[in-house]
Amino acid sequence: MKKTLVAMLLILNSSLLFSQERIRINNTDIKEVKIYQNGALVTRTGKAMVSTGNQEVVFDGLSPYINPQSITVKGLGDATILSVNYQQNYLTANRKTKEQQSLEEQRDSVQYKLSQVNNKIAVLNETVTVLQANKSIGGNNNGVMADELEPVVEYFTKKMMALKDDILDNSLRQKKLQEQISKIDNQLNEINNRNNQPEGNIIVTVDGKSKTQATFEFSYLIESNVNWQPFYDLRVKDVKSPVEIVFKAKVNQTTGEDWKNVALTLNTGNPSQSGDKPILYPWVVGFLQPIVDVRGSRSGATDYYIDGIRMRPAAPTMMESTNAEQKVMMWDMATVTQNQLNVAYEIPGHYSILNGSSETQVEIQHYTTNANYEYVAVPKIDNDAFLTAQITEWENLNLSPGQANVYFDGAYVGQSFINPVETNDTLTLSLGRDQRITFKREKVKELTSSKLFGSNKEKSFAYELTVRNTKKEPITIIVEDQVPLSQEKDIEIKVSELSGGIQFTGSGIVKWKITLQPGESTKKTLSYSIKYPKDKQLSGL
Repeated sequence: MKKTLVAMLLILNSSLLFSQERIRINNTDIKEVKIYQNGALVTRTGKAMVSTGNQEVVFDGLSPYINPQSITVKGLGDATILSVNYQQNYLTANRKTKEQQSLEEQRDSVQYKLSQVNNKIAVLNETVTVLQANKSIGGNNNGVMADELEPVVEYFTKKMMALKDDILDNSLRQKKLQEQISKIDNQLNEINNRNNQPEGNIIVTVDGKSKTQATFEFSYLIESNVNWQPFYDLRVKDVKSPVEIVFKAKVNQTTGEDWKNVALTLNTGNPSQSGDKPILYPWVVGFLQPIVDVRGSRSGATDYYIDGIRMRPAAPTMMESTNAEQKVMMWDMATVTQNQLNVAYEIPGHYSILNGSSETQVEIQHYTTNANYEYVAVPKIDNDAFLTAQITEWENLNLSPGQANVYFDGAYVGQSFINPVETNDTLTLSLGRDQRITFKREKVKELTSSKLFGSNKEKSFAYELTVRNTKKEPITIIVEDQVPLSQEKDIEIKVSELSGGIQFTGSGIVKWKITLQPGESTKKTLSYSIKYPKDKQLSGL
């Protein structure tokens, strides 16, 4: 009797377990994607017809790289959200996409054509073999008259040439079809490798009060396989024109999701990095003895916020926004929102960024700003002059560190790097080399010497800098060199000639500001001496 009762209870529990309705939704709409420099916050909406009682609403086709603690769900409808869970579904890893099916159909079609060509080549080769086997005329012992031989030879030659040409034509077709199949296979392999991963499922358990259509909005953080990198185009017409700065982003994602025609925001933050401030505990020094470690755990809640959404195990209630005070500035393109921790670029329009697709370029801002142009040269290291643009009040541009393609007078001249993090009042942009300004840096032998003075040795050095302007317009250039610095009291460095240059004592840098007319040249001399004990050797020279 007891065993029968236990069996009935098990059957009842199983029937209750499997009687819970499961509604699968695989056509949710992406409301917004916020891409961080490592990670992305995706917001989706979906609808489901909810019945009375407990049931599970499963949102399919999501990324397998979701942080479960980041999921937030809110709903509208006559139902209550009881719980939210996340799982990875491996059963859909081999599900073929429309792109895979189309490529496989193309491959089958090409393979059929290749099989036809292979068959034709085989038949032609057999025909050649038969023709060669029957080329003997009149038997092995009987001769053939010349007038009888000529038409036979002509027929044999004509037929054999036609067969060989036909084989050659089909061999070329065979090669092209094989190459086409190889390309399709490579594309299929790439797609198969990309899609051979589980999909993520968000499972929302709801208690329906009545049969109703419920609307769900849910967000989740994808922690990996998506990023964006800033880069720039710098365009300058001439040294009398303003600088045109095109601020762009390179976006890559292999999250397992296709983001089609979505609203896009790029953020400089890192949501995966902990937001808790480190805490210093008392550091006690005493005599060695058994002690009890009384250090507490890190204080602060486990919750952290991304764009006002609290990231914690999912709850059925909507979290209130806790954004820091923000300053919003409208530009001619993206809306730039800057708070105390990061910068967000809200991109106008909609973009499609497909899973595993090639790099997508997004234009963020387009600036035109005045600049002071200046030539700079360091002939000790490089004999070319470099054109630079000095931009003030650059903070209002909200730039991020990144590579820049430089265009001058419509021509690509090279790459530079914009690093506003290390810039103070003025942002310096390098616009490339100008080899029409020539330099020569030579050691002056008659002023270079080594002498002994009692217990000391003195070495003298002298260099002559020659600058020439071969351009058709006057130029002003800053030329840099340096003198060594002493870190020892027994090493004395004395500068004897700068030719009007200015020495910066903290760094030893020497600068000359030189203005040259077209075809004009000038010379500058830099000389110094180093005095030190003769029983010592110098390093760094």
